[in-house]
This record gives sequence, C-alpha cells and structure tokens, in this order.
Amino acid sequence: MHADPEGQAPWAMQLVACVGRSAPPTRTAVCEAAAVAVVRLLADARSRAGGEWHPQVRRWTDGRIRKHCRRARGAAWERVGELPGVTAEVAGARVRALVPTALDELPREVARLQLSGSELEDPDVRELVDPAPGGPVVVSICPEPFLPLGKAAAAAGHAAQVTAMRMPAQRLAAWSAAAFPVVVEHPAAARWAQLRAEAPVAIVDAGFTVVTPGTCTALARWA
Repeated sequence: MHADPEGQAPWAMQLVACVGRSAPPTRTAVCEAAAVAVVRLLADARSRAGGEWHPQVRRWTDGRIRKHCRRARGAAWERVGELPGVTAEVAGARVRALVPTALDELPREVARLQLSGSELEDPDVRELVDPAPGGPVVVSICPEPFLPLGKAAAAAGHAAQVTAMRMPAQRLAAWSAAAFPVVVEHPAAARWAQLRAEAPVAIVDAGFTVVTPGTCTALARWA
C-alpha cells in the first residue's frame, strides 16, 4: 500500500469543475469530465519521466492517492485555467485536473474554492451501460452510500486512472487515440453487486472523507 513520507504533508490532485449559476452541467457530465481530465493529465508528456510535471506527479503517485474536487465559476474559473493542468469538456461540463501538490502548498486560487455545494441535477442519468468493443471506458458509481458530487467525481477520476494502469497496452493505445472517453453509469443496488463481482477495476476508499474506510465507490470496465 502506498504511504505518505513521515513528517510530510499529504499530496492531492485538485479537480476543479466549472459550475455557473445559469445552465450548470449535469452531475454525470461532471463525473465524466473529471475522469477524462485525470487520465489526460497523467498521459501528458509533461507528466512522464523527463517532463516538467513529472516530479510532482511521481511524488503524488508514490504516496496515498488523493483527489479533491472543487467548484469555480466566472473569474475564479479563469484563474484556475492559468494553473498547470489539463481541462476536459464533456457534454457541457468542464473540469480541470491540476498538477498534484502538497495540501499545505495549495495555490490561493484553489484553496479558496468550495469543496461542497448543492447537488447538480441529472435528468438523463444512465442506470445500465455495457462497454462496447473499443469504445469508452464505463465507470459505475456506487448506489449506496450516496456520494456527493465532489466525491463521485473524484471516484470516477480514480477509476479512470487505475484503468489506464491495468488496461492491456493495445487497448490502452486505442483508448488514448480516442482521447480517453468515459461514460458514467449509476446502477441500482442489484446490478452494482453483480458488477462488483466481475469488474476489473474496483476503487476501495481509504475513508479520508465522507465514506467509511473500505467502501467501494466506483468500478470500471471496458471491452
């Protein structure tokens, strides 16, 4: 198990969702954009060995993998766009994954952003999605306990990250060529139990926030 170096502050990847007062994105779209942004940042040449972001990414992946999802709008969103990171847009939702940093060294532009807020509507929530050969990765969010938006987006991002680590090289190359598309489903409890028994990726939460340790928050599948 990964562990943080003794005496050092934990590190985390900050995800920032653009949530305006008018025409906000849907909950599912934010989760999908978060997942795509995470994988795109980690696949970026700047995150790889020799890249300018690599030391920070390596320090983060060597410790406990934390992700925090915050909200921004207007000028605050514009300021976040100037920080090192990658933005993904899916179905009207925009999420920027920022290069990981120590929690006691967060840029002021990020530290002041909300970690919680009202839940977004999800009128077209998907309860059943099966992966198509060569198609998007399908991430399933747990039905119980209910995950607040930030937690669900972070879980989707973690599931996509682990998928990129475990996916066979040829399939990963195809996913990369398509810009890492992700579809998020919210299965009912019975389907969730079935999927958990067979999904190649299962995210078990360490319990730092919101849920109890050992809770499975997300699954990922592909074909």
